[in-house]
Amino acid sequence: LAFYTAFSKATRRLDFALLADVVFVRKSLDFTLVELNKAISLAGLTNLPLALLVRPLRSTLLWHAMLLLWTHSAYSTFKFYGSNHIPPLKAWRTNPIADFRSTDAKRKVSAMKKVALIFGALGQGLLAFTAWPASALCAGVAHFYVIELDYKFKLGVRPYAYLPFPLTALALGVWWLL
Repeated sequence: LAFYTAFSKATRRLDFALLADVVFVRKSLDFTLVELNKAISLAGLTNLPLALLVRPLRSTLLWHAMLLLWTHSAYSTFKFYGSNHIPPLKAWRTNPIADFRSTDAKRKVSAMKKVALIFGALGQGLLAFTAWPASALCAGVAHFYVIELDYKFKLGVRPYAYLPFPLTALALGVWWLL
């Protein structure tokens, strides 16, 4: 929470007043909950590769990751369903290939969000119902990457949010070598 939330995208530096805004609910409860949800998802996604790397703690870390990611999914569904983040079910009737090829930025973003949600649901299912944590990790990282892309396919996350990417590469390398 500290390094993610305290990072200012405007100044590109740590600004602990931003963290205080969240911790002390200085802006609004909604703002605090959204920021906590981001931190929870990042913590869950960071626990997954650690679970593959630290064998003695694997089951504990997987359980923690699952609880964090369930919390993130539940809150995100509650907060964002029907918005640009989670398009309503009626929006899923369009042709996704046509949406990706469209010159309309909103259609492209909507298609990307749908793909991200499919990866997220796949990752949750693999994590909860299979013995394939490496596959769940791949789907989870794919969800995170695609959900954070803008319509120009640019990833605009704070530096601390890049942590799951090298951890995932390391964890998958170790997982498949052993």
